[in-house]
Formats: sequence, C-alpha cells, structure tokens
Amino acid sequence: MNPLIVLPIICTLLAASFWLWMAWDLGGNTRLSSTEKTYWIAAFLFLNIFAAVFYYVYEYRTRR
Repeated sequence: MNPLIVLPIICTLLAASFWLWMAWDLGGNTRLSSTEKTYWIAAFLFLNIFAAVFYYVYEYRTRR
C-alpha cells in the first residue's frame, strides 16, 4: 500500500478518535450547565476537530 495513502488515513482516524473522546467527555461533564453543553454540542457539530481541541484546552485539562 502506498504510504501517501496510509498517512492521511491514519491522521483521519486519530482525529476522529480524539473528537469522539472529547464528545464523550462532554456528555459526562457534570460541571457544565445545560446551556453550556448546548453551545459546546453546536460547536462540536459545526467546527468538528477545532472545537474538540478547544474543549480539551479549556475544559478537559482544567478538570484533571
């Protein structure tokens, strides 16, 4: 298999896994109000991986 095909597939799978991990954490985050969760969900749907990175930096890391 051509490495030029494998590398984008691996990067896509890693990004999708990270997005799902942050979306799962958002669902279980009890510190956020329902309004904040609604805003985060909208961001996750429209901004995808960028919202997941932003969520990781500003919500996930501050809780741990």
